[in-house]
Amino acid sequence: MSYQKDVEVFMIAGDQSLTKELSLKGDQQKLYMNLITEEYKETLEAFQNNDLVEVADGLADMVWVIMGMCSSCGIEFNKVWEEVRSSNMSKFVNGKAIKNNSGKIMKPDTYFKPDIKKVLGI
Repeated sequence: MSYQKDVEVFMIAGDQSLTKELSLKGDQQKLYMNLITEEYKETLEAFQNNDLVEVADGLADMVWVIMGMCSSCGIEFNKVWEEVRSSNMSKFVNGKAIKNNSGKIMKPDTYFKPDIKKVLGI
């Protein structure tokens, strides 16, 4: 299963362009940034209203428009995801997380920053 490929089928059916060229410029990229903002606001409102169903819907909608943004910008999301996943997993020392008082997992000496430029090929 690939969320990005599912969204690309939708985009093609809706006469939206897919690109392999990395770019943030264009009307479609602006459209998707606006959609991401809109879906975030709707999800935040649902969260504040304690509406679990609408939060779940909003989260799925956010993933959808984020995948559309990736395909509009030439970003292969799965490659970026794998790099970020590896980086996040480097936060564990001997299989254990070090957390601050609020529960946030901290960055120990084993942590390495994801190399997104390398993944994007720039």
